[in-house]
Amino acid sequence: MAAHEQRGLRYLHQVTLTTGQVSVSARQDVEPAFFPNTSVLLASALEGGRPLVPDVEPACVLVGTASGRCLLATVSRLGTDGVLAPLVTVGVAPSTHRNAEALWRRLHRISAELATRADEVPGQPWCASRLEPALFAHPEVASWIGCLKQCIAWTWIRYVEEGEWPGLD
Repeated sequence: MAAHEQRGLRYLHQVTLTTGQVSVSARQDVEPAFFPNTSVLLASALEGGRPLVPDVEPACVLVGTASGRCLLATVSRLGTDGVLAPLVTVGVAPSTHRNAEALWRRLHRISAELATRADEVPGQPWCASRLEPALFAHPEVASWIGCLKQCIAWTWIRYVEEGEWPGLD
């Protein structure tokens, strides 16, 4: 299966760092109707906001940063006291880029109990997710968080392919 086709990136390696599970995601797996809302959500997070993820329970926010062509984003539960409890952290490296290896290592720095290794970076393009401790306290998010993770990854890839995010080099 080719990672690239004539009309842009079509497939993405998905790796769950916590379990070591690897799969392939196809762009066509994401309904086109999800892109506008996810784009607004991601753009707000990348501009330094903490936008609420719409239509999910419990209340959650997205925070994110971009480095070159790579994305690091975290979905967190928003407590009634305003404290954030991370649920999942997502890293996206759509192409071979100097920041991809650094992002992979960064995803491994915080947690010692991962099934993947910091020195074994997957082939690009990839989306890696690290399940955070609060996820296990809120199993109800399992019904939507995988879909959101995939939408974030493919929305970022669209930004990169179309050059729509400032600072892409």
